[in-house]
Amino acid sequence: MFLPRFPPGLGAAFWTAATILVFVEAAMHSDQLVHQYRAVFAAGRAMDKIVYVEKQSPQILFLGNSRVDNGIDPKTVTQTMRLKPNSGFNLGVPGANMIIYHGMLTRFAQQGLLGASGIRSVVIGLDESAFQADDSLGYSVFFADRSALLNAAQYRIWLGTWARLWAYSGNLRQLHEPEKLLRFLSASVSEIEPVGGGAAQHLGYRAGFGGGQNQVQLQVQEAGSRQPPDQDVLPFLWLTIDLLKQNGVQVYVTFLPMLNRKPLFLDKVLPEAIPYRNVLSELKVRGVEVLDQPMEVFKHADFINVGHLNDHGAQRFSTALGRQLVSQLAIRAN
Repeated sequence: MFLPRFPPGLGAAFWTAATILVFVEAAMHSDQLVHQYRAVFAAGRAMDKIVYVEKQSPQILFLGNSRVDNGIDPKTVTQTMRLKPNSGFNLGVPGANMIIYHGMLTRFAQQGLLGASGIRSVVIGLDESAFQADDSLGYSVFFADRSALLNAAQYRIWLGTWARLWAYSGNLRQLHEPEKLLRFLSASVSEIEPVGGGAAQHLGYRAGFGGGQNQVQLQVQEAGSRQPPDQDVLPFLWLTIDLLKQNGVQVYVTFLPMLNRKPLFLDKVLPEAIPYRNVLSELKVRGVEVLDQPMEVFKHADFINVGHLNDHGAQRFSTALGRQLVSQLAIRAN
């Protein structure tokens, strides 16, 4: 076996550093450790939500990115539908795309959580950024499905799910920020919940608050709204729909309101809306219940910024969404 030769004193330092790196890499493959830092990293907060779903298996799951996270209160929806108080859960994950949605649902399917004995309905809050390849928060490292990545020839993302320290290094560099480092140290010695509360506190819903929004992520989200669907990401929508239907889950699609425009899926004028209208048409062909009828008129007072509802707006939207779901169930029953 070949072993490198080092100048005196450097060999011990090399092996010490290598041992530390191996230890850190192994630790990053622990769901428990990722969950421990839910108040520090976005991936940790996402894990907090996943752990809740795996333990409680809600009847209705609301899936999406930050617009869902800030825009759908499961308690209000299920109350409007006259369901049990804990029947719904908000799996909105800021900055996530369809690859991440699919990976999370695949994880649930592998545990037998989809279908009649678990999650019976999934409401996907779609927007254009869900079809962009950006994953600056590193969710794919922990949540993307490896088999699907290989089948889609997504080799770099697939490698990152194994070499997590390398793939997540950009997010770990956030620890250079004093505030982030202090939270990391605090979370290392005690249980700290994310801003807005842990997953169980509000059933995954986090009321929108302007000062706490990640402005960089918001800019990325808005920039992606004019781009066509990434052809490496779009297929994961169809994989997601197929996965849910194969497990007997009723699938709904809704669109969260925005302040100064309508989603491109519903726009009949702009040329950049054409590929998104095609996605909408394909969803309907595949038998997905698309809740594309106007619900309410939302005004400036309902938003924390151009793309996200505040709590007042979220309560209005959640009530309207619950009514639409009741209406759809009545139609299906007839």
